[in-house]
Amino acid sequence: MKRRLLPILALALLAASCDRFGGAKPDEAAAPAAQQVYRHALSGDVSGEYRPLQPVQLGDAELESIFVGQVSALKAWEEGKGGASPVTVTFKTAQGAVRVGPESYQITDDVFRFNGVSAGGQTVAFVGKLDQGDLATARRNLGDQTAVLTGTLTVGKTGIPVRLGLWGGD
Repeated sequence: MKRRLLPILALALLAASCDRFGGAKPDEAAAPAAQQVYRHALSGDVSGEYRPLQPVQLGDAELESIFVGQVSALKAWEEGKGGASPVTVTFKTAQGAVRVGPESYQITDDVFRFNGVSAGGQTVAFVGKLDQGDLATARRNLGDQTAVLTGTLTVGKTGIPVRLGLWGGD
């Protein structure tokens, strides 16, 4: 019995110590740079918090939002200057919020790709389309029920289509 608990305890301690970016892989420092691609090519500001227009449940977690920082934050991250993660996927669970930062991202005027790893070791990916016209409408209307970001969210091997709107705040 004790022999079974030791590896589980070791993995739990390792996962708890890897809270950088909401749970990056423990071997991240040893990963080849080619796997950690951070890139944006934007003609305007797409920063904000994007929330599902309908609940998105994946197991015991629910997608809360995808956050994108301002161009200056994206640029600083890409240049290795650190700071807070400029792109974050947040889930609600019974234990509280779980934030997943990027292992890689690509954001252009119309393409949005994100890859990360949760503290539990599950891959989190989003591949979608950013609609600039709908984003402009949502900004004018201080966020509304317009789908601005649409695509597929994958956690582990489970993918689900999602439609997100720009959140206008409370």
